[in-house]
Amino acid sequence: MNNNKLRRLSPIAMALAVICTNSSLALAAQEVKKIERVEVTSSRIKRVDIEGAINVHTISSSDMVRNGFDSVYDALMGSVAAGGAVLGEVETGSYTPGAKELNLRGLGPEYTLILVNGKRLAYYPMPFGGQTNFVNLDMIPTAMVERIDIQTGGASAIYGSDAMAGVVNIITKKGIDGHFIDAKFGQDTYGKGDKKSLTFVGGMKKDTFTFDYALEYKKEDALLSSDRPYHDSVWDNPDPDSNREVNRSITVWAENTEYRNQYSEQYCNTDDNPHPQATQHFIKRSNYGPSCGWDETGDKLLRNESETYSVYLNSEYELSETTTLFANGFYIQQDKKGRRNPFFWGHLGSFHGGNFWDPDIQNSDGGYGAPVKYMWRVLSDDEYTDDGLGRIFNDESMSFNFGVKGEVGEFYYSVGYSHANYDFADRYLSHTVAGNQFIKGEKLGEVNGMDVYRPNYKLFFAGATPDSVMQFMDWSTYDGNSFNDSVTADISGDLFELSAGAVQFSAYVEVMREGTRATPDDRILNKQFVGLTGVITDGERDRYAAAFEFLVPITSELSAEAAVRYDYYDDESQVGGAMTSQLGFTYKPTEKVVIRSAYGTTFRGPDMSSLYQGFSGNFATLNDRITADACRMLQSTQQVDGYNTDALSHTCETGQLDLTSANISSLQTGFETLSAGDLTLKEETGSSFTAGIVYEYADELSFNIDFYSIKIKDKIKRLDSSYILDKLWLCENGGENSDSELCGNMRERVKRYDENGQGIDRLGNAISGLAYTPHTIQEGYINAAERQDAGIDLGIRGTFDTVLGTFRYKADYNRVLKKKERIRAEDPLVDILDDQNNRDFKELGSLSATWESGDTSVSWLMLYKGKMWNNAVYGERQKLPAWIKHNVTLGHHINDDTRLIFTVKNLLNAMPPQDETFSNYPFYHGGRYDSIGREFSARLTYQF
Repeated sequence: MNNNKLRRLSPIAMALAVICTNSSLALAAQEVKKIERVEVTSSRIKRVDIEGAINVHTISSSDMVRNGFDSVYDALMGSVAAGGAVLGEVETGSYTPGAKELNLRGLGPEYTLILVNGKRLAYYPMPFGGQTNFVNLDMIPTAMVERIDIQTGGASAIYGSDAMAGVVNIITKKGIDGHFIDAKFGQDTYGKGDKKSLTFVGGMKKDTFTFDYALEYKKEDALLSSDRPYHDSVWDNPDPDSNREVNRSITVWAENTEYRNQYSEQYCNTDDNPHPQATQHFIKRSNYGPSCGWDETGDKLLRNESETYSVYLNSEYELSETTTLFANGFYIQQDKKGRRNPFFWGHLGSFHGGNFWDPDIQNSDGGYGAPVKYMWRVLSDDEYTDDGLGRIFNDESMSFNFGVKGEVGEFYYSVGYSHANYDFADRYLSHTVAGNQFIKGEKLGEVNGMDVYRPNYKLFFAGATPDSVMQFMDWSTYDGNSFNDSVTADISGDLFELSAGAVQFSAYVEVMREGTRATPDDRILNKQFVGLTGVITDGERDRYAAAFEFLVPITSELSAEAAVRYDYYDDESQVGGAMTSQLGFTYKPTEKVVIRSAYGTTFRGPDMSSLYQGFSGNFATLNDRITADACRMLQSTQQVDGYNTDALSHTCETGQLDLTSANISSLQTGFETLSAGDLTLKEETGSSFTAGIVYEYADELSFNIDFYSIKIKDKIKRLDSSYILDKLWLCENGGENSDSELCGNMRERVKRYDENGQGIDRLGNAISGLAYTPHTIQEGYINAAERQDAGIDLGIRGTFDTVLGTFRYKADYNRVLKKKERIRAEDPLVDILDDQNNRDFKELGSLSATWESGDTSVSWLMLYKGKMWNNAVYGERQKLPAWIKHNVTLGHHINDDTRLIFTVKNLLNAMPPQDETFSNYPFYHGGRYDSIGREFSARLTYQF
């Protein structure tokens, strides 16, 4: 792609500035108009009335302090619109465990547009779930925030692509009067998880020059599962049927022996082979016998350690009464450390082509020699690091813009350039193919078709050191970058007068270049690490846009808002251009009542990951029902058409076969999944409809009720391996037409080992595994999915002035009314609102109250998350109770310059609802709840 396109097209954007600045400079708008005209999110028109046709919820910086929110992410997650699941830091094995994302309406992070002062930020270089781009909200400096505007619903006609679920516009501080130093310290109720922050915020104005700044330092200690009694031990497992026992952390599993576990008595934390955590223990069930391990429950990560530095600057200089130069931006650096606890597969029978033969194991016949099916060990981060944190993230992000703004006659204009950039690095320990061979040693021959090895079991069981661990492991790295550059110009004002008032307009043009790159360690792509794969993305594209917006007063009570926007993508995809429009009405029958409604079309261009992903890999384990059915048939008929009996018998005997269910045969099979970007993808399209009423009875009471309906068509969806295997089973069993194009496509996506257990991987290497099972499944992106969502938002608020002081209250509530989707165009539209696989909250609520008297104030916040399905098997799930948390903040002005604030978050130390069907850490769905618990903080602010 030509890197000079942005430079060539810049004069197009700059032309408007030339026209504006060379126009006749009529009298400037009167000062009273400057005060009355304000900018609002959801429109580019400066207007007098902030209540428009679309509901915009605002969280001020004061609200954040009163409600105990430490960051932009915390504030947004407290919104009743944030009902969708996120990955979170508990998911240490995900592509993005160092990032924090927002999922409005449960549509996905990629459908919410995040802006700072109306400008786009650079995406997090690693895709969410390995699939889509999003903005990392943990990389937005808190100290610079004046307010956060949340528009829920489509806004493509105003802001372009991505604004399908909503828009979050973070407005920064400007015109700060004075200088402030703010110090904060916090700790949880268990004496852990220290939080510290120090900020300097201030501003000055001298004649025609203004300058604002915000410097911030934040430090958060890591939290482990052992820091919470909720999940510090295996005995916390709420499942009454679970096996509450010490883990088999280091295991050699053999077949045809008295006990499955081998070598624990010889090498597990013995005098000449110590281990800092492992103990020898005996497990009777499943004939495991003498075992080696420790209780791993308390070793898990709950929150990353992080250290953050940021700086924000804003400046304006008035060249004249009608022309102002402006510049603002921020830079933030964040260093995080997490916990990896890498899992080392010394041998996996289904992955390495079957068992190997150990000639030294005593077999059940009294002789020596037995097949080894598994070798695994958990490597605790405590073994090879000083602080027990073995995953390291380094993130840097910046965003700045500068330009000129002012007035030409009765019109407002601005022309500017903006740049955003994000750099990312991820480093963690993984075991290598060479290390695997080092542990197993050289092949000594063959017995009964199995390779013979005498592994170094003493090293395998021993506690590792920073030096010894490098004999079989090494550091793997990920690097990434994303950026966007844009030149914009806009003009707005009154066009002409009607009997009901002036017709206002806004015109806007934009030229943008954006790019992304995610590059894993070459050794990851070349399979030099065992069981490790990654994502590689590299691409750039240009985008151009032009938009018009009109605000038309039809009568003194009724006004209409209309917007139209055209976006053009200059890249190798099939998007081309996309036109979106929006029409809204605001009706004010009285001064106290506003009735509003808006309908708009929306779109989202394919994100960079789905287009330019050169390779994305993963390893998965799923049920291969086709081969499992063949195993079941083999048991009854002794022969299955199309299968070699000996080969199938070996697979059925060696694999994880489970035929206990009469209806579903199960053969858990491990394989590699592959996917890549698709330049034939087109844009997603959709629509958004909202309707509501605002009633402002008095200062003591006002409320709003808003209905929303969001539709997305041609939704980009990745056909995952689970869907492919399920469809393929239906194709072979009459659920789908076996000769259809769909079935043919599903067969092409699944590559299986032949009857000799041989296959070819993506690099062209010969690989071996269990005959007839999948070794590679080709996933992919399609424009076929559809999603429909609808719900209501309710808000109530008011202020009372009494002899006891001022009381303020606010309540917000969201209820989802509809949630339907389909994966492919030929699939039926399925209602998933009450489906037991729907893990998004159906109800969310918040209630806050503040009392102020003199120099003292007390605030209380309640956050409500509705009922959620438990983790039982599908069809047998029950609803868990709602989850409620309370925050309390006490503030007091010691004098005119000094303020002291105490906050207690999660006052009652509420833990996630107990789920007796959830038998794995953290014993709840990590993307929906958290187990941080009660936290205390003290904050001192001094003005000078």
